[in-house]
Amino acid sequence: MASVGALLLALATFLLTFLTPWTNRNADTHTQEDSKRKALDLLAKSVKAQWSAEERLRRLNDPEPIPVQWHGLGPPISDHWKNIRTDGINRRVPVDGRLAEVSEIFETILHRRRLVILGEAGAGKTVLATRLLLDLLDRRTEESPVPVIAPLATWDPNQKSFQEWLSERLAADHPVMHDSTISQDAISDGQIVPILDGFDEMAPHSRNAAIEAINRLGVHQPLVITSRRGEYSEVIARGRILTAAAVIEIEELSATTVRGYLDRVTPPIRLPYWSKVFSRLEKSPRGRLAQALRTPLMVSLAREAYARGSGNPDNLINAQFRTREDIERHLINALIPSIFDGSNSKTWDSSDQAQRWLTFLARWLRTQESQEIRWWDLSQEAEGPASAAWLALIALIFAFLWITFSLPLAVISVIAAIGSSLVFLRRGDTRPSIVSVSLKRFWKPFARSVALLTGISLIGFAGIGEPEVIAVGPIAGIFAGIIVGSVEAVTAQVDTAKPSNPVTILRASRSVALSIGLMVGLIAGGVFAVAGGETSGPPGFISGFLGGITVITVSPWGRFEAARLFLAFKGALPLRLIGFLEFCRERGLLRQTGPQYQFRHISLLDSLAPPKARRRPVPPPALPPVEYGARKLRFSIGIIGALFLLPACIFSVAGSEVAFPEVPVITRSAMAPILFGVFPPFVAAQIILMRNRVGMSAGSALMSLCVFSFFIWSTYWMSSSEVGASWATAITGSQVLGIILVGAACWARRPVAPSQLVKTLND
Repeated sequence: MASVGALLLALATFLLTFLTPWTNRNADTHTQEDSKRKALDLLAKSVKAQWSAEERLRRLNDPEPIPVQWHGLGPPISDHWKNIRTDGINRRVPVDGRLAEVSEIFETILHRRRLVILGEAGAGKTVLATRLLLDLLDRRTEESPVPVIAPLATWDPNQKSFQEWLSERLAADHPVMHDSTISQDAISDGQIVPILDGFDEMAPHSRNAAIEAINRLGVHQPLVITSRRGEYSEVIARGRILTAAAVIEIEELSATTVRGYLDRVTPPIRLPYWSKVFSRLEKSPRGRLAQALRTPLMVSLAREAYARGSGNPDNLINAQFRTREDIERHLINALIPSIFDGSNSKTWDSSDQAQRWLTFLARWLRTQESQEIRWWDLSQEAEGPASAAWLALIALIFAFLWITFSLPLAVISVIAAIGSSLVFLRRGDTRPSIVSVSLKRFWKPFARSVALLTGISLIGFAGIGEPEVIAVGPIAGIFAGIIVGSVEAVTAQVDTAKPSNPVTILRASRSVALSIGLMVGLIAGGVFAVAGGETSGPPGFISGFLGGITVITVSPWGRFEAARLFLAFKGALPLRLIGFLEFCRERGLLRQTGPQYQFRHISLLDSLAPPKARRRPVPPPALPPVEYGARKLRFSIGIIGALFLLPACIFSVAGSEVAFPEVPVITRSAMAPILFGVFPPFVAAQIILMRNRVGMSAGSALMSLCVFSFFIWSTYWMSSSEVGASWATAITGSQVLGIILVGAACWARRPVAPSQLVKTLND
């Protein structure tokens, strides 16, 4: 009766939770359009909040921005004037202007709203793009598109289409756009104005493909691209052009403009210190000092170091600086000391420490071939120590259970604990997820859980012939399926109505990790404690505790915490890492782009970790679509391997009484096939798939071999008590062959490249 009641309760919960919303799916025919409009409004608020904060932190309006101006470039750098215009007249479009006029020119003069902004490093391209974005948002109505800044360096046009990449970028930077259907529809309908920053930072072989992919969108897609002139001119020279786009180039700052700006932003009491510098600019308006200060970036660095700080501006005219590059290098190197030595912060007051920490981050970005500091990616730096700590914890609990209770209970408790968390390990992605409610994701894990546990109960019945064992699987499968399916269907991590930032996502990830870990610990611990009989109550709860800890450990927050502690112990990064990154952002060393940080400018990154010089920039050959080994063949090998595992599953049930005499029959019958039939090939599959992705050390391979040897010996020992040594040898051999076949199927799931392509890449 208890089992029937539990089944009815599970079904009732299922119906109330998941079928009721389904009945109201078509209640409003305009729901999708309303959702898209609401998402775009929230996106506009999120974008405006993010970039307004960045503008304030960089003090661009304190008291006013550096007076940047530009001039238009016609053909051949731009497209034909008649393509840029909408009236078909082949006449120049007046696009010369100043910073305050950028949105007016973009909306009223450029009817197609397609623009390329050129300028050298530090010329103010990103500042100009930011000003355009904020002005467009200030003018926006409900029907107007939403401008969004996206770094082009994160797009590989040979792997993803423009819409796919931009949709993923929107979801990463602004969780309100997590629904790819809404984001891709908005992009296709022209309701997103992409401001694509850093065309010059793309891989050289990707720039032509990027221009072609953008042109395929059509001239009705408004967009903005920023780039250095040299890299964009190389693409033009190869016969590529951004169709119907006007091109403007930011002009160098004159010595008079630089002097006027520095005079205005320097406190009056410090103006006498600048007298020699101003005199040099006046006497040599084309000298090395004026050349070094010709870009807004260098002027802002001079302001940070000498107008706001306590340094002496006479350092800029030091005789040891013989070239413009020497002065620029000096300004970049003086930035960190000027911020930290004069920060008046009790926590971050050492420029030497800050230099060491920022250098580590810069070098780490070089190894990642990225420019974005994502806290969840740092977990890669501590995978080994975190795994070792986890194994040490399992070993300690195993020893405690063995000494306190018995060896069989210690073995079954630890393996059951790890097994309880395996369902959740598939969610062990290093990236933090976002709010995403979808009933479609519920059914697959629900059906998998029911089918798996029902099949195991049938194996248990085949092993001992007890009919009551059959009922255990479906009931347990329904409970497990509802739990796992609920976690898959609803993952409440981030409030999508709020702007996305690293701190918010980190806190949300912590809350979700702890909540799911607690749920797994309580449920798994209770089930193991009850199912194990009177003698396994405490070990059951300890098993649940291990399962919960596993879930927390494999979560993005858990991995980050392990990496943070390990890197702080090494001295590579501070213990309060996020606080340090936020301080750097507030002081202008870093900037925030969605949930990740970037160095304020590529020049600062280069000074901390110079890029490796390439012998010759040879574009790689065009790669064919990624193909894997024959899917049908791999599936067939896996099925054959599973069939070879059946004898071990059945006879492990029959012989489990020898290994676990204290455990009730029903529990033994349900657990034995999992431990000795399902668990070994599952572990083998995970190890091989991991090896395909990241490789495997000799120590890890030896440890895996010891684990499999333990399971093989256990199967032989239990089977020999039932059928004798000869048959036990055959059963064990069948188990070994099954594991090998399953492993071979996983091993074959590797990208297959044609031999000629491999030879070309090697050459």
